[in-house]
Amino acid sequence: MWRHDARRSAATEENLPEQLSLRWVRPLPAAQPAWPSEPRLHFDTSNEPVVLGKLLFVGSALDGSVAAFDTGTGEQRWRFYTEGPVRFAPAAWRDRVFLGSDDGWLYCLDAGSGALRWKLRGAPDARPDCRHLGNGRLVSFWPVRGGPVVADGVVYFAAGIWPNLGVFVKACDADTGRVVWSNDTSHRLDNVRVDHNVLFESALSPQGYLAIAGDRLLVPNGRCLPAALDRRSGSVVWFRQGYRNGDCRVAVANRLAFVGGGGVINLEDGREVGNRWTEAGLAAPAAFDIKRFDLFESPIFAYKLFPGCDARSVFEGETAYGLSRGTFYAYDLSSASRTLYDSVAPGGGKMKPARWDLRLRWKLAAEPAATKAPVRCLIKAGRRLYGHADRTLLCAELSNGDAVPKIVWRQSLDATPSSMIAADGKLFVAAEDGRLFCFGEGLGSPVTHKRASATLAETDERSRQNVARILADTRASEGYAFVLGVGPSRVVEELLRQSQLRVIAVDADRTTIHRLRDQLVAADLYGRRAEVFLGDPATFDLPPYLANLVVSENKQLARDRIQRLLRPYGGVAWLDGEMSRREGALPGAAAWTHESADATRSFFSKDQAVKPPLGVLWYGDGLDYGFRKSKDYDTGVKPQVVGGRLFALDTGSNVLHAVDVFTGRLLWKTKAGRSARYASMPDGIYVAADGKCNVLDSATGQPRATFVFQEHDPLLVSDIRVADSVIVIAAAFANQPGIEKRLWDCHQLIALDRQSGQRLWTKHANGRFCRTALALGAGQVFCIDAPASRPPTAGAPATASLMALDKRTGQLRWQSTLTNSFSVFDNPISQRANDYSLACAESSRILLVAKAAQKCAFDVATGKQLWSKSIGGSAPMILRGDTFIAQDGQVYALATGERLSKTSLLSKSKGGCNYAVASESLLLLRDRSACYIELANGKRHYLRNVRSGCSNNLIAADGVLSVPCFATGCVCNYPIQTSFGLVHMPEVGEWDAK
Repeated sequence: MWRHDARRSAATEENLPEQLSLRWVRPLPAAQPAWPSEPRLHFDTSNEPVVLGKLLFVGSALDGSVAAFDTGTGEQRWRFYTEGPVRFAPAAWRDRVFLGSDDGWLYCLDAGSGALRWKLRGAPDARPDCRHLGNGRLVSFWPVRGGPVVADGVVYFAAGIWPNLGVFVKACDADTGRVVWSNDTSHRLDNVRVDHNVLFESALSPQGYLAIAGDRLLVPNGRCLPAALDRRSGSVVWFRQGYRNGDCRVAVANRLAFVGGGGVINLEDGREVGNRWTEAGLAAPAAFDIKRFDLFESPIFAYKLFPGCDARSVFEGETAYGLSRGTFYAYDLSSASRTLYDSVAPGGGKMKPARWDLRLRWKLAAEPAATKAPVRCLIKAGRRLYGHADRTLLCAELSNGDAVPKIVWRQSLDATPSSMIAADGKLFVAAEDGRLFCFGEGLGSPVTHKRASATLAETDERSRQNVARILADTRASEGYAFVLGVGPSRVVEELLRQSQLRVIAVDADRTTIHRLRDQLVAADLYGRRAEVFLGDPATFDLPPYLANLVVSENKQLARDRIQRLLRPYGGVAWLDGEMSRREGALPGAAAWTHESADATRSFFSKDQAVKPPLGVLWYGDGLDYGFRKSKDYDTGVKPQVVGGRLFALDTGSNVLHAVDVFTGRLLWKTKAGRSARYASMPDGIYVAADGKCNVLDSATGQPRATFVFQEHDPLLVSDIRVADSVIVIAAAFANQPGIEKRLWDCHQLIALDRQSGQRLWTKHANGRFCRTALALGAGQVFCIDAPASRPPTAGAPATASLMALDKRTGQLRWQSTLTNSFSVFDNPISQRANDYSLACAESSRILLVAKAAQKCAFDVATGKQLWSKSIGGSAPMILRGDTFIAQDGQVYALATGERLSKTSLLSKSKGGCNYAVASESLLLLRDRSACYIELANGKRHYLRNVRSGCSNNLIAADGVLSVPCFATGCVCNYPIQTSFGLVHMPEVGEWDAK
């Protein structure tokens, strides 16, 4: 098994020859990790071999296979294909091999022949075999991401990572596949300790290799802490999501479980060994308490501060062996001690967190100079430790007791090791580039196997012309193509040859599928640009909205089913010469064109297609799909959606990305300039930065027009509004980006003609134009000019000017004086919540203005004040028809300010730095996890395993709830950190409820 045994100890009694030489090399494709950019989810960043007898087995995430190789020669003995990536090492037991696949199945194969003995589905048989795009591949709703482990004749595995779709942990008889027990309730767990020391609704989201600790099954949960299940019944014994120390890698050492690089759990109660919460007793904080960070149940502060002892270490008896930066370590696990040390909390308070230490038995510097490269693998075989420093393999022979060992073998590689095992008298090393190296006894030249490769087979002229005609007629050149029924026409091969399409093919003939898969694997296209599936093309469950092109020679396929597969905005079906195109948006869909939804700052989407219940359409972040940026605590630019494309700006690199909302596919990216803001309109993306407003083609990202509004000393752009015939840019002087304590505001408004770019007018602020108080609507520009410095008399009220300007001339239409106390904001979140803000309700002809709890309304035409009240809830205000929703979750009448709701839609203690926005059906926010609330009845739906951004990045538009990843760098232990898209799926409501 992976790391040798069910405890994942990485220690074996296998003795290897003292001197090893290279016997053979087998080239394999490099590992294709599901989460390349998220270190805490790196469970599949290496090919992971296991050995049973004289056979070595290794799975492939690229082609979805497991292959068997002769340990002595490296010759392939057999290969078995699943219908999804195989991301975990097989588990070998007796004469059998067990493997899990992203296709949702656990397979039991005959070790000698590769023949299928039995297979077991992770999800219940009653559920349809649903698929969606996961990590760039077509995978099951319930992929097997809980790597299998075998103990006492029982195989344990887990399927499903999205709680609202269902999560299943299963135990089955290793001989027969009979289910011993199935845990199907862990998709919803109450009163789990999550981040910020809060008890809240949570869930299991299994990703990582399962491990055995006595009578308990440890289930890694991606980025959070593992859960313990009773091995006899499958019931949850303990689970804490944790705060800082979650990881997919878990290894068991007697009474402890090591989690990733910094976490250590006491197996008895599931608490981290560095917690002070237990000893604090009644003084322990029951919830978030900024003054007692050091007493949280899941520690915020690091407690294991010594190197070479973590989930990558070797555990044997009471000893932990480690290797870090070229130095071997041995620690005594029976000597654990705890002390307190001085530290400072994020808020500045002095704290006394606990430190957990072990006695160092010895350490050995194996290399003259320490290397900074991380150690990927370390094992113990007999009396020797095998590891690496950079590209040098190392072997240390252990001495008795605490005596320092000695280095007895070194071997340089031309690649970086990523995994190693000892078996059959040999050392097998997997490298980052995919190659397998075998070291053993004997001299002589090693055998270097060649990787079978071939180009796509040539097809006949008729096939080439047929596909050329299809591509010309349909104008499809990139995106996803579904080929329903492979047949003899070689459409798949020619689509790959003549276009940049990613091809997903389905056929009912097993021989045809095997032939095509073998050919695509040899051409190194499988898993990169092509996948094939065995099934009836007429009924095979494919996701909706994905296909830019559907090709079939069967005219009898149901037209409504084909239509459902097509991507809106031009997806086209070609059925044996008959062509149909899906034009325009989904029925009821709408756009989200500005950071605040629209130019009026409504924070409301008119999209009617995004409605509950919601299921996952796609997820993942990779080189050519998804989007990720660092958490921004509300300083970043919010995402926008129009025309089937999501536009998101990485403010760290100033690169604007365009992503397909239906597949997550990266369409284009371009440099946007310093302090850029943008608005996404149907006619182009208006990007203002560095004194210019570039209008980009939304399909290609290429500039269509450039409007210069400041040639010298370019201004910092605070906001941009585009509507009708006008572009309004809010800008600040480059050398003065803030006032007092970092007030993010602007000093002038610049209006441009939308067609010509001609400057129409400029308006300078007497103090500052508030960044949260600029709207364009009802033919006018609304803004608030507020003081930029403290009043001369401390505590004196400060006046601000609310203005309505003609959008074309900048002439003052009307003005009103606002009087409030002056405020200084030390962070953008407090400014957004408590500074002046406004929103224009065009249909009601009302301008809504707020400062903290004080709300008032004005007639947009005359400036007459309609009402003024103290109303709970901060900004932004959500305009919905003739009502508005404040951030207290209450609904108010725009015309009178009267409260219309009886109860709040939001909880008083909603958790997380975020705010609510809305669509026709839903209120969208972060309440601990990402969350949506039905406006019709107040019913809450927590996604439970993923948070949204510190800025609200939940965008309901184009029929999809798009959630680009705005949380990179966040240490809160949500199991998954990713971009994803949700769509209406009626069946999900039933699944989530059970």
